[in-house]
Amino acid sequence: MNFWDELNLKYEEKILDLKNSLAYGNASSYDEYRHTVGVIEGVEWAKECLKHIVKQRIYEEEDIN
Repeated sequence: MNFWDELNLKYEEKILDLKNSLAYGNASSYDEYRHTVGVIEGVEWAKECLKHIVKQRIYEEEDIN
């Protein structure tokens, strides 16, 4: 497993943990619920940015070779 795969796996684990937390009703208030949803959105955004950057870098490397 390379660095990028490992990092993506960590993102996926964090997202799953947060979603499970919401599913089990661990948010004690609406504000906490909104915060957790925002964190999920942020981690999803970071994961998609990482995927885009990695694909772009791989594409650039293939063009060089």
